[in-house]
Amino acid sequence: MYHREYINPYYLEKLDYKELTQFQEYISNLSDSDYSLSEFKHYDGFEDKTYDKYRSCMVHYPNDSSIISRIGRNYFHSLNNQFWHYDLKNHFEFQLIKYDVGGNYNWHCDYGIAPKRGLSRKLSMSIQLSQPDEYHGGELQVMDYAAHTLMIPGDLGTVIVFDSKLPHKVHPVVWGQRVSLVGWANGPRLR
Repeated sequence: MYHREYINPYYLEKLDYKELTQFQEYISNLSDSDYSLSEFKHYDGFEDKTYDKYRSCMVHYPNDSSIISRIGRNYFHSLNNQFWHYDLKNHFEFQLIKYDVGGNYNWHCDYGIAPKRGLSRKLSMSIQLSQPDEYHGGELQVMDYAAHTLMIPGDLGTVIVFDSKLPHKVHPVVWGQRVSLVGWANGPRLR
C-alpha cells in the first residue's frame, strides 16, 4: 500500500526561556536610531486600488553574527530538516520589526525575492516578541495551500516557519506596539 506523507505549509514552535531572554536583552540594547522606517504604497491591479501604506513599520537589521540571527537560523535548519527538506544555502535574512499604531503589511508572498542573485526565498519566519496585552490589532494571518486563513497565536515567543509561497499579512495595529523578528531562508530556485 502506498503511503503519502503530507507536509503542512507552516509549523509552530515556541522559544525556550533562554532564547526569549536573549531576544529581550538584544532588544533592550537598541535605541530608536537603530531602526529605520519601511513604508511603501502599492497598486493592486486586481482591485484597481492603490494602498498608500501597504507596508508601514520600523525595521532593524541585525548583524548575521547576532544571537537573534543565530537563533533564527537554528529554527530554519531544524524545521526544514524535519519537514520540507528544501535545498537551502547558508544565506538568511532577518529583520526586527516594530509595528506602531497603524503599522501593517498587507497580503503578500515572500517567495522569489531574495536579494542575492540566483537564490530565492523558500521559507519565511515570524517570531512574536511582544506580550499580547501590549498591543491590539497587528495579528499575523497566513493562508494555507487550500486558501484557508489562520490567525497565528500572539503568545510571546511563538515561532512560525512557513512556505514562502504562502500569502500572509499583518493587520494594522490599533494601539500599543507589536515587535517581531521576521526572516527568510534562501536557496536555489525550485524547479
